[in-house]
Amino acid sequence: MEKKTKATEVKKDAALKESFAEIKKAVAETAKAAEKKAAPAKEAVKAEAPKKEAAPKKTAPVKKTAPAKKTEEKKPVEKKTAPAKAEVKTAVTLQIDGKDFDPAKIVADAQKAAEKIKKDVKDVHVYINVNDQAAYFTVDGEGKPEYRVNL
Repeated sequence: MEKKTKATEVKKDAALKESFAEIKKAVAETAKAAEKKAAPAKEAVKAEAPKKEAAPKKTAPVKKTAPAKKTEEKKPVEKKTAPAKAEVKTAVTLQIDGKDFDPAKIVADAQKAAEKIKKDVKDVHVYINVNDQAAYFTVDGEGKPEYRVNL
């Protein structure tokens, strides 16, 4: 019995090898067909280049024992993206003693004043003093009473 099972396994292996060979041939043929379709487009681009005629190649007839399976090209799956959320706009306004102060404007004014004092400013710290109605700032860690922006 073992001899029969080994013989059938050998036959199955041979059949598998033949079917793989046929599949490889079919894939090669479809690749050649795709190249032939792409070739006219390449020739249109190279219209100015001189054309040489190639001698026709002789090929041996191909034996077909079983129909080859066609492979379908898979299209890439398009991912659906969620719509982007609208960015929330925020603003800070300080209301002190019935007056409105915009911290962003105070910081921008302090930076402008610091750039007038020193051209290559690296660091500006702003300190708001409501009692004096002024914003004091330091330029690169150094502060003086003159470094002041009135609110």
